[in-house]
Amino acid sequence: MHPLRATTPHYARDASVVENQLKVARLSCLGGNATSNENSYGFEYNDNNAVGEEQVVTLYPGDCFYFPSGMWHTVETIEPGISLNVSLMGTTYAQLVSESLQHLLSQHEEWREVVTSRPGDNEETGSSHLQGLLSGLSQVVDDFVNKQGGAQSILPPALCHPPLRQEGDDDEAEDTLSNADSECKEDNSSCDEKDEAMNDQKMDHMSDNDEDEEDDSPVSGMIISIDNFESPVGWSSSQPSNAKLIKNPLACLIAMSDIDSDDDKQKQRDVKQYILNVNYCGNDMMESHIRVILESTSPNIIDQMDWYLECEAKGLDAGQLFNNSNGNASSSSRYLPPPPVLFYFGYFSWTS
Repeated sequence: MHPLRATTPHYARDASVVENQLKVARLSCLGGNATSNENSYGFEYNDNNAVGEEQVVTLYPGDCFYFPSGMWHTVETIEPGISLNVSLMGTTYAQLVSESLQHLLSQHEEWREVVTSRPGDNEETGSSHLQGLLSGLSQVVDDFVNKQGGAQSILPPALCHPPLRQEGDDDEAEDTLSNADSECKEDNSSCDEKDEAMNDQKMDHMSDNDEDEEDDSPVSGMIISIDNFESPVGWSSSQPSNAKLIKNPLACLIAMSDIDSDDDKQKQRDVKQYILNVNYCGNDMMESHIRVILESTSPNIIDQMDWYLECEAKGLDAGQLFNNSNGNASSSSRYLPPPPVLFYFGYFSWTS
């Protein structure tokens, strides 16, 4: 059962909410094909719609009670007091895909055009323009699904496998992510808890050298060593047979020096940091599903990472260039398989 929020008509006697209840019920229960009858919620509504034996749970000061979304319930206060109700709404596949599609379309100037309607505008002209955009939508989706990673680009391994402890991680941040992963496995319909945990960690976690910086500093976040990254148990970034390298169109790599040129670490020539954001253009605040800081002291890896930055700046596809080279290194390490950490956090993926 995967109910929509507000599907259950528990306020059906209150006219102020009946309209919204009916809209959602007809969308989810009857697929938009509701007719005028008594069962307009998709089921018979009465004072008691309990299924099976009812249970009574009494909460005392300090108690916490959790029940899944869509479970019918009623609450009664038996003595004066203060209580807090928190609703946890997981991300649906519809929401996840819609956000990713918005990110893809926003890369095309014609899709970023603001919809306007003024007196005297030709209605047919507006509809014709939209029809023209829609006629190319299937090609955008088809290319993404079959040529640009599709599901792997939307849900990188970091959102489906628990991240490993890295040097400088604090225990509390690690526990938060581990617990979020366990909860996500119990209800695999959503990875929202993990997304939230990663967002919490990227703001709360600071490296040992940056403890005193503000939480909103651009150099704060989860710092991952590219050189010493350990793959989670059961996951590998090795290239499958006949697979091609795909650069995630939802990913963006930025050099830390472009954001904070005065950062102490950037002054050390043997350390270079990069910020990786994945799937960030599905909301007005440009919040990323994944944001991590990657750092390296290896000249070869730094050369490789800088080349990826150069490709992005020139609009080149680093994955396609790698495929054209057949994975053979030239005078540098640029055409070697990318570091595993870039697969884990979703910058690259392999596809047949």
